[in-house]
Amino acid sequence: MRVAAEPVVLGLWFEDFEKGVERLSPGRTVTEADLVSFAGLTGDFSQVHTDEEFCRQTEFGTRIAHGLFGLAIAQGLCWRTNYTQGTGVASLGWNNWAFKKPIFIGDTVRARWTLRDKRPSATKPGAGIIVEWVELVNQRGEVVQSGEHITMVRRRPHD
Repeated sequence: MRVAAEPVVLGLWFEDFEKGVERLSPGRTVTEADLVSFAGLTGDFSQVHTDEEFCRQTEFGTRIAHGLFGLAIAQGLCWRTNYTQGTGVASLGWNNWAFKKPIFIGDTVRARWTLRDKRPSATKPGAGIIVEWVELVNQRGEVVQSGEHITMVRRRPHD
């Protein structure tokens, strides 16, 4: 007999999200393996990510992480908190994402995000849309990347 898998709901329902509430993820240290893996995955082998000798002559003095790697890490760090586990439907977009400071090998980054707005979905009656301001912050408290994330989240089921 086959048993249907039940969704694991650890996250917040749309109704549980409150404007102004700030969340913080655990940290994650960026490694050389991360840079090499991301370059291989994306095909972006730009010298600022892969050539230490070249980078010694740049304003950075060493290799830096890909900007999109920072965005991907921000998404993953938010996810690690399980705040939309079982309730998230889809990431609908990232708006005005800015790369403010370089991310270096050895930096430890955390995601910090705040709910800015929420509304019921106009097309999906069982879902709502949340808009969050997300910042990727390094171990010195510097915001290295930031922008707006829009997510569709399930509404609490009615009995």
